[in-house]
Amino acid sequence: MNILGIGYSLHESSACLVQGGRLRFACSEERLSRIKQDPAFPKRAIQAALDHAGLKPFDVDHVALGWSGPGETSRHDARLLLSGRWPRSKVRIERTLLHWLKDHRHKGGQVDYERAFGPARGFHFINHHFAHAVSAYALSGFDESAVLVVDGRGAREATTLWHAQGGRLRLLEQIDFPNSLGVFYAGITRMLGFTPLSDEWKVMGLASYGTPTRDLSPLLRVDQNNVSVNGRKFFGTDDSDIEALVSVVGPPRTGEEIKQGHMDLARSAQDACEAGMMAFLRKITKLTGSRRLCLAGGVALNCKANGELLRSGLIDDIYVQPAAGDDGTCIGAAFGVYAALGEPIPSHPLGHTYLGTEYTNEAIEKVLQVYKLPYRRVEDPSTEAARLLAQDKLIGWFQGRMEFGPRALGARSILADPRKPENRDRVNEAVKFREGWRPFAPSVLAEKAHLYFKDWYPSPYMILSFWATEEGKRQIPAVVHVDGSCRVQSVTPDTNPRYHAMLKEFDRLTGVGACMNTSFNLKGDAIVESPKDAIQTFFTSGLDYLIIGDFVLSKSAQG
Repeated sequence: MNILGIGYSLHESSACLVQGGRLRFACSEERLSRIKQDPAFPKRAIQAALDHAGLKPFDVDHVALGWSGPGETSRHDARLLLSGRWPRSKVRIERTLLHWLKDHRHKGGQVDYERAFGPARGFHFINHHFAHAVSAYALSGFDESAVLVVDGRGAREATTLWHAQGGRLRLLEQIDFPNSLGVFYAGITRMLGFTPLSDEWKVMGLASYGTPTRDLSPLLRVDQNNVSVNGRKFFGTDDSDIEALVSVVGPPRTGEEIKQGHMDLARSAQDACEAGMMAFLRKITKLTGSRRLCLAGGVALNCKANGELLRSGLIDDIYVQPAAGDDGTCIGAAFGVYAALGEPIPSHPLGHTYLGTEYTNEAIEKVLQVYKLPYRRVEDPSTEAARLLAQDKLIGWFQGRMEFGPRALGARSILADPRKPENRDRVNEAVKFREGWRPFAPSVLAEKAHLYFKDWYPSPYMILSFWATEEGKRQIPAVVHVDGSCRVQSVTPDTNPRYHAMLKEFDRLTGVGACMNTSFNLKGDAIVESPKDAIQTFFTSGLDYLIIGDFVLSKSAQG
């Protein structure tokens, strides 16, 4: 059975292909359109999924979209307006009506699909939070687990608690938008002068420089097992109306230099987020009795909070969906078809996210020749990369199938020597062009991770945060944040043999089994997808070398 899953709601649209109960391909639209967080209907990603498997649209048995059917979102918004839980205004009423009309005209996205690919044999609308939950459970490898979904909103839901067992999920509790931890964190992101639903990473990084001195209780209250967000505070009569937020946190930052007060607000928000996630964990473990947790939804991308959940003592195992945001709902939509058909959800854990497009050496060399670029071919790209890293070179690394999700995990990465703390500023200034206070992450040999990080637990997706050991602080200072935390990717030979071999060789040369790894893109761009993208980024940045497939490009005369 061929199932096409689509993530298409508010942002980060995507598509995946499930065949015979196994996930074969997944890609976000932004990688192909080159528009970061592209919310458009994922026509390119769908075509890439079909091309990967050599399928035509008529070969697809089921198409599933990770959102409720037409009108559900607008009906909930109308209830909020009528009940006064949203400020009632002409702008909000008009927007709700227009969304309702558009949703029905497009049949919730079905029209968009059929215009591009023809009639679907079976088209399914899968509840957004159910899709999030399934996306984590189906890939976790757990037969039984608690499943927690926390995001900004679905059609109606903001937080859902589930119990999964034997291929089926049972909803235990639902908290509706705008009582939303995601709305809270996005609101603080906005007040700090960043882009909400995009720059929450910046708040998390900035928090490490602050102290939790701000009273945010008018916005969010947390007790032992419950979280209550005053959602009305985050919405005015229109998008520019932030008077209610200003009354609590003061005026927003509008481009001025970041000051200690901004850092303290970020830390206060991060601590509140972690407290909220801990309250949800206490509740769901009590409801299910499970010591395993699956986690998804945009808030699950907060790796600092995830690390605290793992260290809480309430759970033994955790699986955080690596594409925890809305892009990952395409996976849950596809696997959700089994539930819609009354069948158990298949569970085939992958252990990796290398699910995207791939380019052969022949295809790469053709592009290099078209651009008339000097290059050399090497027998062992891993050894070459390790040698150059040991010489403190900055490398663009383009290998194998592209990662799915927001993290570069050694397929489309920028690599640097982690032993030198000055490499943080060097990569920022020469390549990433981003704020100097934002941390970089390490990729580490799984077999050596316990030497560098406390309370170690396998972390292949760079979505868990750990505290560095003294040896970690000494040996890999470039990837240890100011507060001693690290967002870690552990690498094994079975999931990424070429990347693991590179780290192994770097360890042999330097005695350090880790490297600095950041996404292969410039500020504001999507991560590179194709050889052309990689070459353009290489020549418009301060990278020293590009290792793409078996080929090496250099900016130095020596090559």
